[in-house]
Amino acid sequence: MRHMSGTVWGVFEKPVRMYRGHTMAGCIKDERYYRPDREFVGGYFMQTVHLGLSFLATRLATSADLNGWGRDFTRIMEAYEMAGMWLVGEDMPQASNCVRLHPIEKDRFGIPIPNVHFDDHANDIAMRNHAYKRGAMVYDAVGATHIIRVPPGPSPHNLGTCRQSARREDGVCNK
Repeated sequence: MRHMSGTVWGVFEKPVRMYRGHTMAGCIKDERYYRPDREFVGGYFMQTVHLGLSFLATRLATSADLNGWGRDFTRIMEAYEMAGMWLVGEDMPQASNCVRLHPIEKDRFGIPIPNVHFDDHANDIAMRNHAYKRGAMVYDAVGATHIIRVPPGPSPHNLGTCRQSARREDGVCNK
């Protein structure tokens, strides 16, 4: 229904100037191999990310390391020239994840607003934790002085909300 996601930020001694390149460019993929020794199925991408200062501040504010406040937060914000990595993978479908129309609230046209419900699957959490470790390893290998793991934000990329099924009771469309 959405991507497994999270971000890892690396702070370095010298400026990285992430804002001078593409918004989302370089990619490391970890998605094609069947690896039963890992604690999750599927895979993910690690993708460089820069979406601007306001995006950085909003996302860093949710980091457990920084709590969105205080000296550590302002120190990181002042070191704006850092490297960002978006972690993104396929989530596992769950029957409880859905979009429903709100029973009372309506938009300005009188149409019921959507309620999106999403819970992470245990596989999504295991995949994200693996990706956090690998992302930190990448930044560690190139000399990061500080690594920040940021949880997923609100998901603007909702996917697969029309459940397919051969039975009308279990889905909204067939093959």
